[in-house]
Amino acid sequence: RSAVRSRRVDARAPRLTEPSQSLTDTSLPPPTHRPLIADANFLRLWFAGAFAATARWLEMLAVGIFVFEVTASAALVAAMLMLRMLPMGLFGVFGGEIANRFDRKRILLTTLALMFCIAVTVGGLAYLDRLTVWQVGLAAFVAGLAWVVDFPVRRTLLADAVGSAQLGSAMSLDTVASSGTRMVGPLLGGTLYAVAGMAGAFLLSAAAYALAFAILLGLPPIAGHGTAMGGKVAHRIRDGLRVLRRVPVLQGVLAVTVVFNVWGFPIISMVPVIGADVLFLAPFEVGVLASMEGLGSLLGALALAAFARSRQYRLLYFFGVFTYLAAATIFAHSVVPVFSGALLLLLGISMAAFAAMQSALVLLNTPLENRRQMMGILSVCIGSGPIGLAHLGLLASWFGASTACTIVAVEGLAVLAVVAVKWPGLVARQPDA
Repeated sequence: RSAVRSRRVDARAPRLTEPSQSLTDTSLPPPTHRPLIADANFLRLWFAGAFAATARWLEMLAVGIFVFEVTASAALVAAMLMLRMLPMGLFGVFGGEIANRFDRKRILLTTLALMFCIAVTVGGLAYLDRLTVWQVGLAAFVAGLAWVVDFPVRRTLLADAVGSAQLGSAMSLDTVASSGTRMVGPLLGGTLYAVAGMAGAFLLSAAAYALAFAILLGLPPIAGHGTAMGGKVAHRIRDGLRVLRRVPVLQGVLAVTVVFNVWGFPIISMVPVIGADVLFLAPFEVGVLASMEGLGSLLGALALAAFARSRQYRLLYFFGVFTYLAAATIFAHSVVPVFSGALLLLLGISMAAFAAMQSALVLLNTPLENRRQMMGILSVCIGSGPIGLAHLGLLASWFGASTACTIVAVEGLAVLAVVAVKWPGLVARQPDA
């Protein structure tokens, strides 16, 4: 009887010693396998990201229209986006380290507060008719500093919240938000610019940042699910690079990221220029044109969230960039607005495949304890965009926006072919999580 009693007590013991959330523990609970739409923490991060992304795309279109109206310079339009992306290249490697050292909720709230202040300042200066191009450039650079932190911190939080099994779906749904806002943002930006100028566009942007801030207030402070790491930042970055050297597919994923950000993404900066200078569209119509890329990205992201399987991630990632660059060569010389819009729709679908798979592939192919460092390295690769924007801007000043976009896209296709030969694993099956 005593033996039976002992076994019964032992059988019950795990229940008595299971770890549980205390009343004072406000950290994020371990990821579960319930539907993502039922996960409150995921939804908070998703909605906050959606409002912030709406503001970002709204600002980018409004800035492009404003700078081209004031200067008639395609190179300066590209320079504004270059300034916004420059901090990612300079400081992106530290974004993951910031997430490792500090409370991530506070980090995100701080960046949103900073963006709110920038938007209010730019909107106020525009309302007073005191806004200049150099002030817009400075605001773009400071906004880029905030993005250095926002990108790796929020994406890593999503991974912590949902776990590896749902990571692809979470990233696809996050891309749905980003893609939808790339449609809504330019539409709002073009409409408000036509009605209320830069002041209206940036004050709405400030309201979006305020909403994102309010949503994140309900998020618990998050400590992450990886192991705590000490030591110097340089040592941990070195550890991340050591992992990168051991995993060829990660090298290929990051190489494709560089290709897209140097030769693909900069082309979007020319949409306001081509819309006004080639298609002869008004600001509202430019906003509608730019929103087609966002619509395509939204449709692509929804399809990915519903149908994409982990074994397809690498193919979707690689051929998303290939299709984007191929379609861009045609878009650059279209003189029919409807056809241009259809091509931007295709560009958006292609970008969705790239964007959704990018972070998922990095996280899935990186050991858990090195994820933050690798997200920082990914941020640096994304930060290579200013090189492409400077290249595109210089070509645009020499040959015009359309020819410059064609040259850049063809260069990108050539480099992408080299990447495929160097890392053939990019077009292989991604192992299941």
